[in-house]
Amino acid sequence: MEISDISLIAVAAAALIVVAVLAVVLGRLSSERSRIAAELKPARGESLEAAASRLAEAAGLADELLDFKNSFDQLLANCPLPVLLLDDGLIINSLSHKAETELDQPRIRRGLLEGLESHELETAARQAIESMKPTEITVRLYASGRRSYHARIFPFQTGGRRKCLIYLQSAASTVEFGELRSQFAATVSHELRTPLAGIRAMVETLKDPQIGSGDRDHFLASIDRETNRLGQLVDEILFLSSLESGAANFEGASDLLPLTESLLEKLGPQAEKFEVKMKSSVPEGMIVPLPERMTSIVISNLLENAIRYSGRGSQVEISASREGNQVKLQVRDDGIGIDAEHLPHIFERFYRVDKSRSRRLGGTGLGLSIVKHIVESAGGEVKADSQEGFGTGFTVLLPSSAA
Repeated sequence: MEISDISLIAVAAAALIVVAVLAVVLGRLSSERSRIAAELKPARGESLEAAASRLAEAAGLADELLDFKNSFDQLLANCPLPVLLLDDGLIINSLSHKAETELDQPRIRRGLLEGLESHELETAARQAIESMKPTEITVRLYASGRRSYHARIFPFQTGGRRKCLIYLQSAASTVEFGELRSQFAATVSHELRTPLAGIRAMVETLKDPQIGSGDRDHFLASIDRETNRLGQLVDEILFLSSLESGAANFEGASDLLPLTESLLEKLGPQAEKFEVKMKSSVPEGMIVPLPERMTSIVISNLLENAIRYSGRGSQVEISASREGNQVKLQVRDDGIGIDAEHLPHIFERFYRVDKSRSRRLGGTGLGLSIVKHIVESAGGEVKADSQEGFGTGFTVLLPSSAA
């Protein structure tokens, strides 16, 4: 056999091997295609590529839906209000953590009426789903006892089914605000009426032609004192109102040392009158994020409070130090102290430990309340500690500003 014949045979054998391999590969490809087609299930006339693209899009949509569900679950978990999601059968599908902890019996897959025991809320939710219009209602629900809530119901439609969200907001804050406003008005009226009644009585006495010059001078001095107190009371009520309404200006910063020195000098005569010694331990560079007027009001109110009520012969010390990113301002006396039962209330408006003594010494009952509002508006806090017979201390913590 010649070499050319051997070469032809080798080529033919190689071709047969290639054909056999191709046959196996094509067979496997056909089998794989059939398997892929069975998995993709293309529609009539749809290519495998189109079917694969459709499924990839569906998979992406599924991921988006899963992400949305996770976001919704996180939103419910951290929502500060009791929130319930209902289906068209008024079955609870989801609820916020606040609803679980605050309300008594709501559970997932439980009916709204069974969970909250309110026919009014069930009727309102049913009507909202049927009409697809939002509605509001005030209801009484069990939440560690009966409590009033404003319920806001928002119906929507998804996947061909109607559902609704119910937001519950406690109505107690509205009621409490109304009560506080009425109480404040009554207290202010009383506080104004007391000095006015005193002034009126003294004016009537002065009308007596038989009154002596000494008594006349005494009554005129009393009228002047009560008039000044009345003016101070009105000014502090208006100032406190501006603080609570947010109208007051808190922009700026101030250095505690020069302000303290100025106020100690200003209050010196008053301290001498009450036989109180004052001491300062405020170092340089204590800058707080309050304008000088606000800082001055805080310091002067705390110092005047200590001068008036610590008792004769006591010592009042004001100090300041830096603690981390805060400035700690303290006003402490070694006087008569405050009884423990009064301590939690001393920052309340018009609260007085000793009402007769406070009026006699010229207090309005608003100074510490004003201090608290100013300090908290600047992002700080104020607290008091006292022991009867061993003095009282006020601590103000404010964010530190760069010098």
